[in-house]
Amino acid sequence: MVIIRIVGGLGNQMQQYALSRKLISLGREVCLDISTYSDADYRGTVRSLEIDRFPGVRYDTATEEQIAAIRGDGSLIGRIRNRILPACSGYVHEKGMYMPGIFKRDNVYLDGYWSAEKYYADIMPELRDIYDFAEMLGRDPVDGSDTEMAGTGSVGDAHSGLREMARCITGNGYSCSVHIRRGDYLTAENSAFFGGIATDGYYEAAFSYVKERHPEVRFFIFSDDPGYVKEKYGDDPSCVVVDVNHGDDNMYDIYLMSLCTAHICANSSFSFWGARLDPKRESALCIRPTIHAASQVFDPEIMRDLWKNWVFIDPQGNLR
Repeated sequence: MVIIRIVGGLGNQMQQYALSRKLISLGREVCLDISTYSDADYRGTVRSLEIDRFPGVRYDTATEEQIAAIRGDGSLIGRIRNRILPACSGYVHEKGMYMPGIFKRDNVYLDGYWSAEKYYADIMPELRDIYDFAEMLGRDPVDGSDTEMAGTGSVGDAHSGLREMARCITGNGYSCSVHIRRGDYLTAENSAFFGGIATDGYYEAAFSYVKERHPEVRFFIFSDDPGYVKEKYGDDPSCVVVDVNHGDDNMYDIYLMSLCTAHICANSSFSFWGARLDPKRESALCIRPTIHAASQVFDPEIMRDLWKNWVFIDPQGNLR
C-alpha cells in the first residue's frame, strides 16, 4: 500500500491526488491521509479539504493504524530506525524537483506537493475528466447544456457572472489567462520563500512574449487581490480583470483560466492547474516562472524535461 498525505490548498491537493491516480494506474493500492484537515491547529488556517467537491474524485482514506504501520514511527524502535536508516524508512519526504524512485516503492508514506508535471503528464486526459467543473456546476457554463447533475440547484443566479465570463473568454478569439498571486505570499514568512519570483519584470516580459506572437490577444487577469490588479491593469483595453468568483467559489477561477487559449502562471499550483486543465495544453502557449520557491535553482535541461512545452521566464524578465 502507498499512503499519500493531502495537505495545502486546492492546487496542491489536486497535485497530490493526481499522483495517487498515477500510482493506481501502475497497479498500486493507494490511500489518502486527509487527517491534516481535522487537526485543530490546521483548521485555524484558511486551508480546507476541497478536492471532495469534484464529483469524479474517489479515494480510500488511510486509518491511523495504517499510517503508523507504514510510517514506522508509532514505536520507539521505528523512530530510531527512521532516523538512523532513512533509506529503509516507510516515510518519504519530497526532496528536489522530481523523485522517480517513488514509483518503485511500496508500503510507503509519501509526504510532499509533487508539482512536477512529469509525475502525471501521461494521465492528464483522465485528470481533466476527474476535475470536471461543468459536472460540478450541473450545467456547462459556456453553452448552457445540461450535465448529469443538472436539476440539483447548483447552478443559478449565483453563477451568472461565471457563465457570462466563460462566454466572454471563449468568444474572444485569442485569450490569455494571467494569474497574479498576492494574499498569503505577501506575509513576511511566505515572502521569503515565494516572493521576488513572479515579479513585475516577469509579467511584463510574459505579456510582451504573447503580444509579439498574437497582437490581437486579450488578457484575462485572475488574482486573490482584485483591487490591486484593477488599479494596475484596469485602464488597459487589452486586459479584463476577472472578479466573479468569491469565497468558496474562488476555485472556479481555475475553470475560467482553463478556457483561455494561452496561460501566464504565477509560481502557484493554482494557476498551473488552470493551464493543465486546458484540453489543448500540450500545444498551447504556457508561461511559468523559472522557479517556484527561492530555495530552488533553475536548471534548463531538467525543467524542460519535467515541464514539457512550457516557456520559462526569470524574475528579471529574461527568457530562459
